[in-house]
Amino acid sequence: MSVRELTKVNCYHCGDPCVEDHRVHDDKDFCCQGCEVVYDLLNEAGLCDYYALESKPGVKQRNSVDEQRTELFDLAEVRERIVEFSESGITRVRFHVPQMHCSSCIWLLENLHRMEPGILRSRVSFSNKEVSITFREERLPLGQLVKLMRRIGYGPQLTASAPKTGQVPRMLYIRLGVAGFIFGNTMMFSFPEYLGSNTEAGLRTGFQWLTILFSLPVVFFLSTDFFRSAWAGIRSRTVNIDQPIALGIVALWTRSLWEVATDHGPGYFDSLAGLLFFLLIGRWYQAYTYRALRFDRALEDFLPLVVLRRTADGEVPVKVADLVPGDRIVVRDQELVPVDAMLRDGTGHIDNSFITGEPLPTRKEVGDTVKAGGRQRGAAIELEVLRTFADSRLKRLWAEQASVQDRPAMPKLIDQVARRFTIAVLLIAAGAALYWWGKDPALVWPVVTAVLIVACPCALALSMPFAYGHTIRLMGKKGLFLRDAEVVERMAHVDTVVFDKTGTLTAREAHEVRWHGQDLTIEQQALVQALSRNSTHPLSAVLTQELRNNGTTTDTDQRSRSVDALRRHTGNLITDVHETAGAGIQGTMHPHAVRIGSAAFCGGTEADRSNGEAHVHVTIDGVWLGHFAIRKRARTGIAHAVEQLRMHTRVALLTGDAQVDAELADAFKDATVRTHCSPVDKTHAIVHEQQSGHRVLMVGDGLNDAGALSQSDVGITVTETTAALTPASDAIMDAQAVTRLPEFLRLARRSRRIVLASLGISLCYNLVGVSFAVAGELTPLFAAILMPLSSVSVVGFVTVAVGLAAKKVK
Repeated sequence: MSVRELTKVNCYHCGDPCVEDHRVHDDKDFCCQGCEVVYDLLNEAGLCDYYALESKPGVKQRNSVDEQRTELFDLAEVRERIVEFSESGITRVRFHVPQMHCSSCIWLLENLHRMEPGILRSRVSFSNKEVSITFREERLPLGQLVKLMRRIGYGPQLTASAPKTGQVPRMLYIRLGVAGFIFGNTMMFSFPEYLGSNTEAGLRTGFQWLTILFSLPVVFFLSTDFFRSAWAGIRSRTVNIDQPIALGIVALWTRSLWEVATDHGPGYFDSLAGLLFFLLIGRWYQAYTYRALRFDRALEDFLPLVVLRRTADGEVPVKVADLVPGDRIVVRDQELVPVDAMLRDGTGHIDNSFITGEPLPTRKEVGDTVKAGGRQRGAAIELEVLRTFADSRLKRLWAEQASVQDRPAMPKLIDQVARRFTIAVLLIAAGAALYWWGKDPALVWPVVTAVLIVACPCALALSMPFAYGHTIRLMGKKGLFLRDAEVVERMAHVDTVVFDKTGTLTAREAHEVRWHGQDLTIEQQALVQALSRNSTHPLSAVLTQELRNNGTTTDTDQRSRSVDALRRHTGNLITDVHETAGAGIQGTMHPHAVRIGSAAFCGGTEADRSNGEAHVHVTIDGVWLGHFAIRKRARTGIAHAVEQLRMHTRVALLTGDAQVDAELADAFKDATVRTHCSPVDKTHAIVHEQQSGHRVLMVGDGLNDAGALSQSDVGITVTETTAALTPASDAIMDAQAVTRLPEFLRLARRSRRIVLASLGISLCYNLVGVSFAVAGELTPLFAAILMPLSSVSVVGFVTVAVGLAAKKVK
């Protein structure tokens, strides 16, 4: 018999003991054929880094009849529930995968494309135990994808309905009710012990055995979640919060059984029942708190996305939350489709890279359905709303981009503290046991149990999500919507704010628009307006509004006739629209080719812009006709906001204009101001600041600034009359809230200080509680009462503190 056979070994893949079907392959031990096959599969795909992230991270293969029925996933009603997108051979599905349990699981599931070429990308939502997979269905049918998932041990679970994130589990209420019932009855049976009465010995013994009977559901029903979590940590060789609790429960129960069985005493069954009752109250409070922290539940109330809705009076900007089925909306070049809709006018060239990761546009004709998250590339289209924004997956798609982008990671202080917390508690409990074993052995188990129970990092786990969650909600009410809680932490570290000018610091409405060049005919004005309405650029919006209202003539009667003619002409269809970031937009209205934009883009002559004007040049059929000179005033209060920012933060201004008007020049006096910036120049400027050791927040309009927004530590897109959501942005800000940016940054910094203060409160509680427990002054029952009270105190402190800090945001 070999040494390997004499020694107990665990499976290299899943960590289970290798017993009956022990296999040795590639000099590694496996408990079954399934684990060996999965290892070979990962090895062939070059994915063995999976085992380096966690020890024994794999999931053991389970064979069942239901799992072989992959044809269930091809049923129409099943596909409708799990398929989020399916066009042009590309399909996106969302699976519920309850087997994922560690960082290795996440890594493997997000690298499925290395195992199967038909998979384009996959993204994991660990908190929901879900994975979204985008794949080419002609190369990998859905049934084959399900088989692949099962081969590697992550078979998707097909349930009657999707799991409801954030709900308090019904079983928790059942356990809480059972725990209260047992706690009350156990205390009643223990009254003779409390009162010290001379109860008949037989009756006292009967009560003691009744408490043992009542303790069975306490240990084998009420405590199962703690035991499962503790065992999962042991299997993955990690330390978690439930291990000391599970150890305390076992220690208290076995000690009580020994006392009753040997007639040494009544045991601590009343304390055990009370312990579980208050532990479950703490679990309920934590679950209820996290349910309250589902800040995306009211996304439509906060997200300042705006779209153009067509009415009898024209096009009116409205919030996407106000859209109802049947509304007609206009989506222009580079704009996102915010809701599921049907194309009613125009030709769609929909870029679904936001959904699938594939940038190739898909052609859509009238009557075709367009999914929320698609981006129009080309001339404006008209859509009919099919579903409300509340039913849209846009927020989920945006949130997934956070795991795609390479962002600077902020230190996670709470994670570092919690990682060492449990180890410290176990060492303290062991030390206390040794001390009391030599002084008073009868107190060993109560002291050890009290230490294990009272030292709970629940408050540590609640402080950051609760503080930052409240901050997200309060900022949202003031006009700044953040993608996730991590953005608050990054905002707190920002020391440099970089602004774009046009559309960010300047108001949408023009102060003055003048035409310089040969007179434009009504038809030419109609061509320019028809093209400019397809662009989301702030200058295009000004031009469209000016031509619609006034035209280029100064005679009142002729202006009225011009406006009427323009409205008739702009009904014509413009095609082959293409917008070049930082340059301009071009298109064709048969048979005329039209360009508007910079002088270089239109082949015109650059004019003097020393007074801070913006110029939009016009070329029709290859002939440069002149330019519009647009003077825009800064938003009200911008100068004061920049002055406030400069008190604690470095500021900079990047603009494509040649000059900055006097008001903004005064506000950015002695600050970094760069003109003639292309989108690439802006990105390089952000990189330079970061290489100098600065944490940069970029505020831009989303289109020309996408590269800079993506590169910055925090990217904020300003939106006013456009669906400007972009994967590059960490936040979306209502244009009217730009002047509140100094208050938003102060609130983020205060929120971080509040988190640190709540950590201090939690650690002080633990130090005091553990000190009393080690000294033998704290019973296990009282320790269990203190656990939820500590969470309540931290949550109460955070709520009040963040609320007071938010009141300073005007």
